[in-house]
This record gives sequence, C-alpha cells and structure tokens, in this order.
Amino acid sequence: MAARQHYVSQFHLRGFLDPGSTNAPDPWLWVGDCKKRTVSRRSPKNVGWSRGVFDDPGGFADPNSSIETFLAGQVEGPAARALRAWIALPQGRRCGIPAEVLRYLCWAAARSVPMRELYEQWLNSIGPDAKCAHPPPPGYEKIQWGGGIHAMEHPDLGVRDDVPSDEVHALMRRGWHLRLGKRDFPQIVHFQAWYFQVQMFPPLRWTCLDAPRGKHFVIGDRPLVWGFREWDGKGWSIRMDAPPAYLRHPAVQLVAPLTASLALFASHASSPRPVTIRPLDVNRMVTLGAKRWIFGPTEAAVVDALGA
Repeated sequence: MAARQHYVSQFHLRGFLDPGSTNAPDPWLWVGDCKKRTVSRRSPKNVGWSRGVFDDPGGFADPNSSIETFLAGQVEGPAARALRAWIALPQGRRCGIPAEVLRYLCWAAARSVPMRELYEQWLNSIGPDAKCAHPPPPGYEKIQWGGGIHAMEHPDLGVRDDVPSDEVHALMRRGWHLRLGKRDFPQIVHFQAWYFQVQMFPPLRWTCLDAPRGKHFVIGDRPLVWGFREWDGKGWSIRMDAPPAYLRHPAVQLVAPLTASLALFASHASSPRPVTIRPLDVNRMVTLGAKRWIFGPTEAAVVDALGA
C-alpha cells in the first residue's frame, strides 16, 4: 500500500493546534466537515493526506525523484524555519514575506488534492484549441513532460485508459474529457507551482493580518484560496473556482492562513485596499474554497467558519 503523503504540510497544520493541546504527547486541532457540517478533534498527522499522490517524478529530470522528496528537503524545511522566525517578530515589523515562505505557498496552492478536480475541470473547459493566455515563465523549459498514456472519459462511450498524448486533443474535439492520472497530476502541480512563483504571486499586493485577541483563523484542504465577487443577473455571489489566470483579475482576492493568529491577504495592485478584513471574512473564503475539510484551533472557530 502506498504511503500517506500530506498535501497540506504538517508543519503548516501545526500552526492551527488547539492551544490547550500543544504540550500533549499527541496534540490536536479541530476538523470541520464542510458537507456534513460536523466538527471533530484530530491529530495533524491524520488529516490533509492522500496515499501515493506524489510518488511520480512530477516533471523533475531524475526518474528516481518525486515531488514529495523535493518538497520535504528543499521547500518545507526552509519554509518552516523562516515562518517561525517571521511570526516571532512584533506586529508592524514584518516587512515583506520571506522568500522561503512564499515559495512554499506557491507549492501549497498548486498541490492540494482538491486542486486535482479543479485542474480537470479547467483543462476540459478550455478545449483542445485554446491558446496560452500568458507565456510560460522562465524555467518552464526545465520541467520534464513525460507524455505517455492518459485516461479519458466519454458520456456515452465510457472510459479509456490507453490514450497516447498525441491523440488527446483529437478525442476532446469528439466529446471526450481528460481524467488526470497518477502521472498527470504531479506534472501539472510542478508546472502550476512554477507559474505561481514566477508570474502570478509576485505582482499581487500582500498584507499581513493579525487576528484580534480571542479570534482565530482556520485553514482548509485548499490552504490558499482565491476568488472574486460575480454578478449572476440576480445578485452577487463569490466565485471560488476561478482558474489561476484570474489572479490577474482586478477584483481578485486571495487568502493564505499561516497560523491561527496570522494570515496573508492579497489583491490586485490596482484595486483599493479593503477598509477592514475580519477573521470571519477570511474564514468564509477558506470555507467556500475548501473541497471537504477545514481545520482550526478551537471548536468554536471551526463551527463559526462552517456557518459563515
């Protein structure tokens, strides 16, 4: 059986531990089920994981490498150390996000398992003849696209898991939909994380948010979420399934909870800054963007977020 692999890093989840459990042998946080609207207590090691999802080299040249080993050695460790030092600074002295933290956030945004369904949705919605809206960033050429065999599904003809890469676009024109397999997802994660790091996150205007005493942020199974308000002809709604290209939208807003007391808010540089951003506003976006789970330091915070 494949090993558990966390798509929300354990060091990140430990920032949302119940304060009363931090000295316990097995500390816990509170987990909200977004579908059942129930809350339970769990250890960080038992949430935010999937089996074998990052075993593939994922676009790295070494066939014996994997995204999991790359993240553990080169992304998560440096980010955890940088984050501890950064959050220890007093409010008002955090000037700029540490590069190690921002790099981690790029991968965290790209690799969550809920993103796999969204990647499928976005790839199938743009069609086989879509043009690239934004040229690939420098460094893209180093990603090793393995090609190979893919899975596709047709509403009437069923599923094929033997589709060569050079036949995918032709079948999409005939009504087939791409299904991301074990190799496809890690490669797309690598590609998207690089886009976030080089092109999409740096131009955003980032703000640190400190939770008031007695209030807390929560985090979801998509640890970073973005969206914007959209008019549907009857009223305003918040769209949280927008593709990453919408990070260039003038009305876009992004939230990245780092700990129960510190979160990042980002928006387009041309948009006015919100007058106030409450923890409940952040938690509402987190919950709307989550696929199944949200995690927080108190039962009350999670319950409030589910009901926001």
